[in-house]
Amino acid sequence: MTYEDLYRRIAMIVFSCGPQGARELIVKAELFADDEGGEYQFDYLDENGEPDWFEPDAQAIGDLTEALKDFQQYFVDHDMTEGKPVWNKCVVVINVPEESISIDVQYD
Repeated sequence: MTYEDLYRRIAMIVFSCGPQGARELIVKAELFADDEGGEYQFDYLDENGEPDWFEPDAQAIGDLTEALKDFQQYFVDHDMTEGKPVWNKCVVVINVPEESISIDVQYD
């Protein structure tokens, strides 16, 4: 799977579980090292730009965890960690009107 494929997969999962009318979807994720999932915060901006939060179903969270773990592995497989341990936190932002995604990975 390519880098772009992983981005699209993550975007589709987050978009599909976000609330109708959202202008921006924001997911803050911390993945656990033991492959047992992660901790998530799901926020969004509504059509008026007002912040709120949402709670996706367990299937969406499981799919997102798997996709983010694959994204982590891509960094390892393609020597993108700059000699550091692979990232364990990220922020995914989807701009719905522009149909764009950004993923900011964070190292501890």
